[in-house]
Amino acid sequence: MTNNAANPPAPPALPGTERLHALDNLRGVAMTLGIFLHAAISLMMLKLPWAAHDVSAHRSFDLLCVIIHGFRMQLFFFLAGFFARLLHERLGPVGYLKQRGVRIGVPFLMGMVLLLPLLGWIWWWGGGGDAPQTAAQPLPANVANGISAIPTAHLWFLEYLLILYTLAVPMGWMSQRLPAGFLVKLDHGFDRLMRSPFRAVALVPPIVWCLWNGPSFGEVENAGYSIVPSLRAIGLYGFFFTVGWWLHRRRDSLPELVQYLKTGFAVATVALVIHLGVLISEPKPAQPNYLPLKLLSLSCAALYASQMTFTLTGCFLRFASQHQPRARYLADASYWCYLMHLPLVTALQVVVAQWPVNGWVKFIGMNVVALALLLASYHACVRYTWIGRILNGPRQKSTRPAIT
Repeated sequence: MTNNAANPPAPPALPGTERLHALDNLRGVAMTLGIFLHAAISLMMLKLPWAAHDVSAHRSFDLLCVIIHGFRMQLFFFLAGFFARLLHERLGPVGYLKQRGVRIGVPFLMGMVLLLPLLGWIWWWGGGGDAPQTAAQPLPANVANGISAIPTAHLWFLEYLLILYTLAVPMGWMSQRLPAGFLVKLDHGFDRLMRSPFRAVALVPPIVWCLWNGPSFGEVENAGYSIVPSLRAIGLYGFFFTVGWWLHRRRDSLPELVQYLKTGFAVATVALVIHLGVLISEPKPAQPNYLPLKLLSLSCAALYASQMTFTLTGCFLRFASQHQPRARYLADASYWCYLMHLPLVTALQVVVAQWPVNGWVKFIGMNVVALALLLASYHACVRYTWIGRILNGPRQKSTRPAIT
């Protein structure tokens, strides 16, 4: 365990217009990890519904996907809750809802109209020809006809953000009308939780409750299959959103997350290994030890997600809290890159799926090509245009290059 003298913590969030660069950078990393995750899916040995299944598939990509997928969206909604309260405090409830409606609602609607048909065509392309067994169908028919049959693909998180941003307003209003003494006790309890080395463990029970009836161990829903939101998923991501929201309320506790970084990564690793061990054993409901194994697996999946959320946040507060123009540029670009990446990545996967080339060479090559094109399009067509104003707000051109 590390003390404050040995590792001075990063300062807490500052009032006014000062940005908390560590969390901006971490949010950008969470977005970019989503691109890597989707680029790896076609190379997994586990055949998920996808545009292509690669002949160079390897189990290392299954492991990579589990590592990223196990914490990424929980971390993202935790950060979303933190920044949501910052905006609510700065803009007020009306201004906050308007700003979120533009930044999140407009990209969601435009993506549904423009990107979903393109993705459907790419899925058809990947599933065509004489070898349908090497590629998945566009999207599984998981529901009957009607609005619930409309998929959201990778845009599902925008829909959930809109729901949580909206719910946060009445919930915030209600919290302010709690008895003063009760609210003080809640704040003190939250502060003690953030100081505790067992803060991640304390979050496990409600996470397991959300995961219990999921489609598989550690999964809360089949994300992106239907525009109808899952109550379980709203509960899970809303829980992380609420922890982030309350952390901004008690932002003097931010430096506490800098503590126990090495221990945090060690605990997360052990939890992940145990969770993977249960998944590999493939327990069946008929087994007498099925429920204990399920509880063990879900508890470890929950601990991995919460521990990585706190530990990565602390790591960025410790090592990435200073303003760096290149990091800020990439953090700004990450939103556009994530929104636009899936048609490009899946098209590349279809193209290279039958190439007799090492899977890691393909994976690295697809990511390099995709990110190069996405960043170039961001700089040329987005950053200083009306699209950029919708996604990130207005930007002024610098006399120096943004990336050197």
